[in-house]
Amino acid sequence: METRSRTIVSALAGSLALSLLCGAPSASLAKTPADQIVLGFSMLNILTMDPGAMNGAEMEYIANMYDYLIETDPTDKSKILPGLATSWTVSDDRQTLTFKLRDGIKFQSGNPLTAEDVVWSFRRILQLNLGQATFWKSFGFTADNVTQLVTAPDPLTVEIKLPAPTDPQLMLYNLTMGGAVAVDRKLVAQHEKDGDRGAAWLKTNSAGSGAFKLQNWQPNNTLVLERNADYWRGAPKMRRVIYRHLPESQAQRLAIERGDIDIAMTMNATDIGALKDNKNVQIESTVMGTVYYLGASMKDPKFADKRVRLALRHLVDYDGINNTLMPYYGIKHLRPIQKKAMGSLPDPDYKLDVPKAKQLLAEAGYPNGFKTTLRVLSDAPFPSVAAAMQSTMAQAGIDAQILMGNGEQVYGAMRKREFELIIGLGGGGSDPHPHSNLRSQIFNPDNSDEAKMSAFQGWRAAFHSPELNKDIETALLERDPEKQKSMYEDIQRKVEDVVPALQPFSQVVITNVVAKDVQGYRFHPGYTTRFRDVAKAR
Repeated sequence: METRSRTIVSALAGSLALSLLCGAPSASLAKTPADQIVLGFSMLNILTMDPGAMNGAEMEYIANMYDYLIETDPTDKSKILPGLATSWTVSDDRQTLTFKLRDGIKFQSGNPLTAEDVVWSFRRILQLNLGQATFWKSFGFTADNVTQLVTAPDPLTVEIKLPAPTDPQLMLYNLTMGGAVAVDRKLVAQHEKDGDRGAAWLKTNSAGSGAFKLQNWQPNNTLVLERNADYWRGAPKMRRVIYRHLPESQAQRLAIERGDIDIAMTMNATDIGALKDNKNVQIESTVMGTVYYLGASMKDPKFADKRVRLALRHLVDYDGINNTLMPYYGIKHLRPIQKKAMGSLPDPDYKLDVPKAKQLLAEAGYPNGFKTTLRVLSDAPFPSVAAAMQSTMAQAGIDAQILMGNGEQVYGAMRKREFELIIGLGGGGSDPHPHSNLRSQIFNPDNSDEAKMSAFQGWRAAFHSPELNKDIETALLERDPEKQKSMYEDIQRKVEDVVPALQPFSQVVITNVVAKDVQGYRFHPGYTTRFRDVAKAR
């Protein structure tokens, strides 16, 4: 997320432009077209339409323009459903995943979709070292070994050999998101330049087999997806899905009240609450697997002291923040592993305890506290949460100067390990496997600056526990589900004593405001919301 910078006036100007694009009369903005879904949200982080190069913010578009081998159920993301693959198997040694594709699927270009297209798409990510290569690298895939490990034994079979022991279920979950889609290699080849495998062309074009295709993208303005009438699952009900850049919450609220948009996706709590009695909309909240956390850099000698980190744990008003500041944004959660995942536990009894914090700080050599900085995004709810934490820290003598900024200013400093305190969002959890959360927040196999393991937030905070690393690796490889569950529970109990650098205080909730006449819309907790079955009751 980045700092909101647009005004309501410019947003309404965009609304007029959109009405002309849709063919609606410019004089009336009372309703969006019956065969089109229009969404409003911030597009500041939308940088590319290339599925292999996306940073994650583009995942919803990708999920509608392209197809995955497998998908997860939006009501239960632990449940894996068929996609391009009708079936899949895991070998007895858990090192080979085999997928059988549907016969007769075609790309939007009319080219047949084969296993070779899937294999080419996966290899391309690593061989070009695109943004989505991180996921593959985390399993041990490289540009050198991917050709031998990801293959197509026949036109309808994809085989993936895992380069290192792991839980194959984790690999399956990861294949349902990110850039693991089938790209039309023949179409892309027509637009290749200087061996870029279509990278320049794919940035602003689509080459998928999905329910929609890219019609037009104007960065920080609009993105239009057009119906693929020949979609193999059947033509979508909506002719178009249109995203409008409305970074300001008030602009979204005004737009959905007027009927200019059908779904508002990034409104603040005040504007959402103001619409709770509006009979023309419904408020829908989805619990995600990611967390909000207070993070401390252990490169700083103060926070390298366990007693200081424990003092910080006692300087957060968990109930007050979640009850007053987090409605529509999050729900109280103090553990690293997301709710309902294997091995999840009830919250520990952490509470605001200023005397205890003062005692710990005095034992650590800071009887009068100290000065520090607290980095935070400028988007809600972060400023309010930062102010609350600043206040409770001050009661123990910690003078925290709030440094507010956009994503690069806040997380960029964290990725470089050049911060002191941060209120962040992330911590894994895009998939329901507990390893996802632990890998992001706790696991750190190489704590050197040279490792540059910026995908691991534990590394960013310089937290390093060889014991927990070993426990996490052992739990991942355990074959007995009950034993594996018990291991993840034990890891979380150890976390209480070790006091890592990141302390979760809330689990992320995404709240959207949806027009009453929209049917079949369900926001996906894996950020792969699909519009192929969405319709309007008109």
